[in-house]
Amino acid sequence: MESLLENFRTKTPEDESIEPVLAAPLPPTPTEILQDIGTNLRQLREHKQMSREDVSARTQIQPRLIQAIEEGHIEMLPESVFVKGMVKRYGDSLGLDGRTIAARVPKWEPEVTTFEPITKLQTTGFSAPIRVSPTRLYFGYTLAIVSLGACASYAIDNAIKPPALPTFVPTAQPRPAAIPAVTAAKPAQPSAGVGIEIVVQRPTWAQIGIDGTTKFTGNLKAGTQLNWIATKQITINTNNAGGLVISRGKQPPKPLGKIGQKQSVTIKVSN
Repeated sequence: MESLLENFRTKTPEDESIEPVLAAPLPPTPTEILQDIGTNLRQLREHKQMSREDVSARTQIQPRLIQAIEEGHIEMLPESVFVKGMVKRYGDSLGLDGRTIAARVPKWEPEVTTFEPITKLQTTGFSAPIRVSPTRLYFGYTLAIVSLGACASYAIDNAIKPPALPTFVPTAQPRPAAIPAVTAAKPAQPSAGVGIEIVVQRPTWAQIGIDGTTKFTGNLKAGTQLNWIATKQITINTNNAGGLVISRGKQPPKPLGKIGQKQSVTIKVSN
C-alpha cells in the first residue's frame, strides 16, 4: 500500500542521484503522462479490492471513462479540463489528494469530428473511429438532402392514380340519367422529414441522436456544421450547451443553452 502511494508523492532533488547527462530525453507525450497517472490509480484501486463500478458509484463517472483514464486512451475522453475533474474525483475516492493528482493531467487538443459514434470500450483494445474532414462531411450531407428531395418529388409525381370509370354506351332503350362525376380523393403526400442543422460555435463534447438512432458521439471543434433529416425527434447530450446552435425546418437558429451548461434534451420535430 505504501509503495503505491509513493507513486503520487512529489520527488525532491535529494531523492535522485546525480548522474551525467548523456542526451536530453524527449518530453513525455500527453498520452504517456495520462497512462502513468491511470496505471497508478488502477494499481491502488485493485489493491483496495475495488472494481470500476465501485469507483463509478462513488464518483458518478461512467465505467468506460474510468477505463479510458486508467489505460491512457485520450481519444476516448472529452477535453482535458473535464478529465482533470474526473481524475480529482477518482483520486479522492481512493483516499488520495485528488487536486494534486489532477494538476498532473496534461492539456491536449480535442480530436476532429468523428463520423461513426463510439458506444463501448472493449477490454482487449479500442477500434479507431472513421474521421472525415468537415468540408467533405458538409458536401456529403448536402448531396444526401438533395437526393432525398428528388426521390420524394418523384414519388409524389408518380403516385398510384385511381382507375378510370368505365364508359357506358347507351342502346336503343330510353336514355338513362346522367352518371354523376366521381372525384377521386387526392392521395396524402408522404412526409420528407425536417432538416436539422447544428453549428458549433465553441468546442464541446456531444452525443446526438436522430429518431432514436445515435448519429454522432465525440468532440466538436468551433466552426463545424452538421446536418440531418429527422421525422420524429432529435436528442442531444452535451457538456457545453451554449456552444451548439440548432435550427430545424423554417424555425430561426438558437443556442441549445448557456455556455458551459451540461444539457440533455429531446426536441420533437414537425414539418
